[in-house]
Amino acid sequence: MKKFIIVLASIFEFVFYTFFMVLIDGINITSKAMDLLVHFLGLLVVALLFYFLIRFLFHKLDMKAKKYIYYLAIVNLVVTLLAPVLLIFIIPNETLTTLSFLILVSAVYYGIFINIVLCFLNYFFTNRYKKS
Repeated sequence: MKKFIIVLASIFEFVFYTFFMVLIDGINITSKAMDLLVHFLGLLVVALLFYFLIRFLFHKLDMKAKKYIYYLAIVNLVVTLLAPVLLIFIIPNETLTTLSFLILVSAVYYGIFINIVLCFLNYFFTNRYKKS
């Protein structure tokens, strides 16, 4: 059951960050430096929101966020990088191929950065040492 929840959460993560980054990309800024700054700040905010959301959900399901968020990041990258490639080979349709390449670009561009931020957040928020 926990593996199913991890896979479901990784698919939800992909949809979550793709949706919010498309919204952030819709903001028209003429300055390239400011556009890049807003884009990466948006990535950080989306990663922070998703981290606390998934940590809350894992806590409610009695799953240890310290352990399963790392699994979630790995499964998310595997699913979002492997599924479009399989779709390209199984169903050689031009529209589906275009959609698969967009999914791959989103996984590489957004997914890797957001998953790295998730892992850093998980490391720093769950590995607090008490000074005596």
